[in-house]
Parts: sequence; structure tokens; C-alpha cells
Amino acid sequence: MTSKHAVSAWFALLALLFAGVAPAQQSAAEVSSLQGEVSAVSTAGVTRQLAQGSPLFQGDRIDTGAGAALAMRFTDGSRFELAENSSMSVDNYAYRDSAQDSSFSTSIFKGAFRFVSGLIAQRRSRAMDVRTPVATIGIRGTSVAGEVEATSARIMLLEPEDQRPSAIEVSNAFGSVLVDQPGFGTEVPDASSPPSPPQRMELRTIQNLTRTLQSVGRIRPPPRVR
Repeated sequence: MTSKHAVSAWFALLALLFAGVAPAQQSAAEVSSLQGEVSAVSTAGVTRQLAQGSPLFQGDRIDTGAGAALAMRFTDGSRFELAENSSMSVDNYAYRDSAQDSSFSTSIFKGAFRFVSGLIAQRRSRAMDVRTPVATIGIRGTSVAGEVEATSARIMLLEPEDQRPSAIEVSNAFGSVLVDQPGFGTEVPDASSPPSPPQRMELRTIQNLTRTLQSVGRIRPPPRVR
């Protein structure tokens, strides 16, 4: 083989090798606090056990076991907490320099949760939503907690930890309600009913939910957009 042919064969081999190498997927979040058994399943169906500092990616489904709890921080500053026997997925996560190109969607399938929205929701209203089996929560820069079951949901607006406006819009095919007062919330009894009118949640209900989530610590708010 001539040297010219040898060089051509070498470059052809390199091209074949690099053709099968996909760019590494960027993480959307990382685990900031964890206890018990918590796992994530990727879009490829690969299950991995999570630990503090573990990365989370778009498409991951996250499950907490009995007695487990999880707190995660997304790259835009959003924070989620999941109590035991909870399940959620990161459906879409795009955090860009442009607010118009940024979006964030998650699904809560079951369990107790709490979150504080980050820069994506702060920079553009309705850029973030949280889906449940019975309704979708539209986010307008806020702190929210709730309990989700396969056929019902209770969602409440928490006291903001800074002076940002705070509100959620809870909607499904049968109706929509705006909750813009901390301590108020809505209930969706089933997938065929609209969200209830905003109502002040009983202190006991809030305390019970907070107690459920205490094991993963208090969420701190993300920095304000200036």
C-alpha cells in the first residue's frame, strides 16, 4: 500500500470511529439532597440509583421509594422536592440565553411535591408548567406544594420567599382557576371535573404537607432576575 493510500485509509478509519460518537447530553439538574432509595430511568430505559450530586437529564423519570426523599436543583435555579413514594419526569428542559428559547415542563405522577420556580419562569410567563394526571399547573414565578394521586390532586400556593409576584393557573379540559394568594389552593377530584374555585387551605393540611417534605430540607429561592 502506498503512503498516500495508507493516509487515506487512516482518515477513513477515524471518520468511522467518530461517526458513532454522540455529543454528551448536558444535565438539566443535580441531586442536592437525598435519603433512602431513589432511582432515575432514562429515555433509553436505563435505571440508575441516585446519590447526592448525581446529574439528572431531560427525559428522566425519577422515583422515590418508601421512606425516601429527594431535593434537586435545576441549572436555572428551580428547585424541586419529592417525598416518599413519589414519581415525576423531566419532560422538557431548555435553558438558553434567550428567554423565548427557554422552556421547562415536568410531570408529577404521584406523591407529595414542592417547588420554587427559577429563571425560566421568572423571565417569561408560561414558559414553565407542571403536569399531573388530572390538571396542568401553569407557573408565573412562584412557590407551590401539592399532593397528587392517579385520579386527583390538591395544589396550593405557598408564601413567596421574596417579593416576586406569585401565582399559578391550574387547568384541564373542564375548567381553569387562577390562584394568586398564598395559603390558597385548589382541588381536582378526578380527571372529569374542573379545578375547584380557589379556597383557603386548612392550616392542618399545609402543616401535614410541610411535615411530609421536611426530610429533604427547606427550599431556598433562586436569585432574582435584574
